[in-house]
Amino acid sequence: MAESILLGHAPRPTSAAQLEKRIRTLVVAAEPAGIACTSIIDAALDGADVEHLHLDLTDFTLASEVDRDRARLEPQGAPVSSEDAVLRRLRVKADPMRISGAAVRLDAELSDVPFQWIETDNGELAVELSRPDAAHPLHGWARVAVPKEQLGKAVLGLAESALLDHGVTVTKLDIDVQAEGPRELRLGLDAKLRKGLIGGHVTGTARASIDDRMGVTLSDIALDSGNPLIAALLGAVRGRVAKLEGRRIDLASELPEGIRLADVQVEVTDDVTIEARLV
Repeated sequence: MAESILLGHAPRPTSAAQLEKRIRTLVVAAEPAGIACTSIIDAALDGADVEHLHLDLTDFTLASEVDRDRARLEPQGAPVSSEDAVLRRLRVKADPMRISGAAVRLDAELSDVPFQWIETDNGELAVELSRPDAAHPLHGWARVAVPKEQLGKAVLGLAESALLDHGVTVTKLDIDVQAEGPRELRLGLDAKLRKGLIGGHVTGTARASIDDRMGVTLSDIALDSGNPLIAALLGAVRGRVAKLEGRRIDLASELPEGIRLADVQVEVTDDVTIEARLV
């Protein structure tokens, strides 16, 4: 039940006040200990469906993987029953929220998000997002902005769990983004990582172009390290990276069924701003 989110004890809430209280408990569990929850939560129920859920996460701080109490975020029991439901309108704002020290500004809205209420043999209640499909696509838009000098911190904070699953610890990640046109980007990274007893710096560069049909083409991809052991490890990666050189990746077709990307815009000033629209 790794993709399930714990929402207290069964049964499911039957009033907006109950749902808001449970979501607030979840928000508190996702923040470091001692952080006062200032998030604004507004919800409305219509039977099993959630008519709307509005979250203002301004000043929310996402706890690191080390600080997160997984037992308070994920159910521990096995599912024994489920009930289909729909979140008709989700609005999330943050001006800003904190991810690994980065100030991330977020404004997003989704509609018709399918999910399930799950009850476990421990008497827990969880929610699990269902996969959208062609008959029930997601609709909405999102805008995310991060100060350019803090982009590496934000990416590292979001990727931390996946990296740890692969036995990789990254203690530093700097990402440089330069705009070379309305849909042309030059990317650079400088990372300090460790895998087992081996550690060192890794540098990388690439160019990315986004066409008007939601295709991304990567070019001039390079990875290197001054540490010969790290460089040798990268040799195993370079073959896969080389296959991406000049290849057009169709974002629209690569996404899961039911998620149709209509437009992506990237703006680089003092901030890196990404806007996306789903239809």
